[in-house]
Amino acid sequence: MRILGITDIHGRKNFSADILKIIGEVDLLLIAGDITNFGGADDAAEIIDEFKQLNEKILAVPGNCDTTGVNQKLIDSGVNLHGETKKNNDIVFFGIGGCSRTPFNTPQEYSESDIEKLLQNFQKEKDAAFHIMVTHSPPAKTRVDRTFTGFHVGSNSIRKFIEKYQPDLVLCGHIHEAVGVDKIGKTIIINPGPFPKHYVLIDITEKISYKLY
Repeated sequence: MRILGITDIHGRKNFSADILKIIGEVDLLLIAGDITNFGGADDAAEIIDEFKQLNEKILAVPGNCDTTGVNQKLIDSGVNLHGETKKNNDIVFFGIGGCSRTPFNTPQEYSESDIEKLLQNFQKEKDAAFHIMVTHSPPAKTRVDRTFTGFHVGSNSIRKFIEKYQPDLVLCGHIHEAVGVDKIGKTIIINPGPFPKHYVLIDITEKISYKLY
């Protein structure tokens, strides 16, 4: 399976022909939040509907800069992964959108206890070969949650979940400047950076490989 992982679109449109070609060719498009820039359902529809014309296989979580109208659009479009688990062949996908508390009072922020409660919905399916987690907020104290001022601002609850359950890969975003890859145990953590300037292509065969662009 070839997956295109993107995040932090923030309402950008008019994607290049090369980007649209990639979206149309992959087996699955994963979106790790901030589809809009403080927009609602109509704003999300402009992006999600364009993507769906190219590829029906999409799973997405909202970001902290998406209003709850975006959540409803994801549900109505059949692509929502926030608080849900989906299985594709022998690969399980599960996700959580929004982010942990910030000083900026953005539309979708959760306390660490709320994040922990949402994560209780997820249980590892033993018959799955791979488990892929999609979060907007990165796990705390990693290379991918560090701001340009040097502070780690990721979620402690997400980190604890990863430490305990060790999913194979986590796709996250939120911290635009923290593009890169880290590991927690055997779990690969990828923050590809804001789309369309940045994205990651993930190939899953007997193992996981990836390349950031």
